[in-house]
Amino acid sequence: MQKQITTLLLVMVIAGLMALVVMGSQKKERQLTQEKISTLQSSEPVFYYGNTCPHCKEVEEWFEQNDVQSKISFSKKEVYDNRANSAELTKVAGSCGIPSNQIGMPFLYAKGKCYVGSPDIIAYFTAELEASGEKLPEEASTAAKQEGSDVIVN
Repeated sequence: MQKQITTLLLVMVIAGLMALVVMGSQKKERQLTQEKISTLQSSEPVFYYGNTCPHCKEVEEWFEQNDVQSKISFSKKEVYDNRANSAELTKVAGSCGIPSNQIGMPFLYAKGKCYVGSPDIIAYFTAELEASGEKLPEEASTAAKQEGSDVIVN
């Protein structure tokens, strides 16, 4: 009888310890997610793209034509073939209130805001370049201003 009680207590202690480990790891994961989003909010813009996305290609061509990467610091992350980048995009979009089934490409996260689609991303970078005193070719600046649709989510 005493042996059964001891075994039962031992099983309960082990189960309790396992529960603490699981709860602790979940809490740590939530903290890491929040830290990552906080880090993104305070760091350089992040441009999320898909390697076969035609709209993403349009933005990348605009970057090249206007030499944007040498003038503005930002990260580029491919999401179609990179699960970690895709998961990060889902969390970042979620911080802007965008459900995972409604995330559009290309996607830009900058200054705590989400920009979806090539017109809005080009308009964002055009404004940043102009604010820094860069002169864009007239057609690039005008096209960006006309295309921007203000689909910006906080």
